[in-house]
Amino acid sequence: MSLTSDDYSVHIDGHTVEVTGKTGPVHARWALLVDGREIDSAKAAGDFTLKGTMPDGSAVRAEVHQSLMGPTEVVVHHRDQEVTRFHGFVA
Repeated sequence: MSLTSDDYSVHIDGHTVEVTGKTGPVHARWALLVDGREIDSAKAAGDFTLKGTMPDGSAVRAEVHQSLMGPTEVVVHHRDQEVTRFHGFVA
C-alpha cells in the first residue's frame, strides 16, 4: 500500500485474484485481474464494482469504496460470498 497505488491479492480455488488501484490525473485507475489477466477496469472514484468470471465460469467481483481524497476499502466476492476485505489509501 502507498499513497499512489494499492495492490491486493487473494487465492480463490487455486487462482490468484488481484485488485489494483493507481492514482491518476483525475480519477484512480482500478483493475480486476485473474491469474495476471485483466478482466475488468475502471477510472473512477466513489463506490463502484469490478466484475468478471473465474476460469471455471463462476462469478467474481470487487466492490471498491474510495473517497475522493482518502481511504479505500475493497471487498472481494466469489459466487456471491464475501472472500476478503482490504483497506488502503489511493487518492
